[in-house]
Amino acid sequence: MERKKAKVISTANQKGGVGKTSSTDNIGEIAADQLNLKTLLIDMDPQSSLTSLKANIVSIIANKQKNMTDVMLQRATMKEIIIPLRKNLYLAPTTLELSDAEINLVSATLRELVFAKALEEIIYDYDLIIIDCPPSRGLLTVNALSASDYVVIPVQSEYQALIGINLLKNTIKNIQKQINPNLETLGYFITMITRTNHSSDVTNEIKKDKDISVILGSINRGIAVSEAGVANMSVYEYDSSETVSKQYLELTKTIVEKAGVM
Repeated sequence: MERKKAKVISTANQKGGVGKTSSTDNIGEIAADQLNLKTLLIDMDPQSSLTSLKANIVSIIANKQKNMTDVMLQRATMKEIIIPLRKNLYLAPTTLELSDAEINLVSATLRELVFAKALEEIIYDYDLIIIDCPPSRGLLTVNALSASDYVVIPVQSEYQALIGINLLKNTIKNIQKQINPNLETLGYFITMITRTNHSSDVTNEIKKDKDISVILGSINRGIAVSEAGVANMSVYEYDSSETVSKQYLELTKTIVEKAGVM
């Protein structure tokens, strides 16, 4: 039987605080647990929030464990750094030093394709690869998008939510033209929705915005999300019966279906 390549999806927004990392975490958990997809989460953000959620980052730093910093500096392979978390779920961790690696990328040969090249050795090992991108337009984001089949964009339910989207759209267009013509924007999903009229108005405005094409789903703001964060867990792990968990389940199913993973 012919082996299938993993679908590679970047979660990106150049505005921070929109639920990008927690969404990556929940989508990965659900894909692995509920949809039985062999899933790899890649932390491409030097803030290393995803790594902190999924692994012991103190131990990674103390033991000088190889991570995405080493991959981007071309001194380790992806297979060398991946951590198995549980059945079907794996993590490529990072540390704050990844920001130093980004500086070094400036002088690298084919600097936009360092990550894509590294990904080649594992592309047939997984069903789904999800990349948590940094909230910037730098070389780490460019590398992630250059290696991706799709990008999904979380948009917070607030009046300044659309700030950064045009910048990201320009980045995506440039990558499509110059590096990765197969990259597609799979769609947007709205995060941190509350029951207030304000949130409802903003959500409606987001849905009407000409720059927003496909809405993949909507995620509420909930106490369980904060409690899960304190417990260093995804909200799905923390309480799969929560409304937010069910919303992430529907979002994940939509993403997986549209991306042709199953």
